[in-house]
Amino acid sequence: MHSKSLDLLTTYHLNIMKILMLIFGVVSSDGQIELIKIPISKALSDITCENALEKYAKFKENPQYTSGNGEVWGYYYYKNKPVVLHYCTESGGEDGK
Repeated sequence: MHSKSLDLLTTYHLNIMKILMLIFGVVSSDGQIELIKIPISKALSDITCENALEKYAKFKENPQYTSGNGEVWGYYYYKNKPVVLHYCTESGGEDGK
């Protein structure tokens, strides 16, 4: 096999094996922050951290919000728990983008 073909094949296999780790910090029932890790295969896709957040968490608007009342417009929820932080990293240790 030609070395350029081998390089392309190796790159293809490396791209298939990448994992994006989505990490949520959610508020548990006792008020503690619980970290939840969700591994996401990046095989054949260019998923971003924001895409993963939107896929695995649901945004709910705050019905109490009005302009200037000091409350937030809404929250993301994961399994009915409010998400207070999210972070992504790739299997290679690079920040997810």
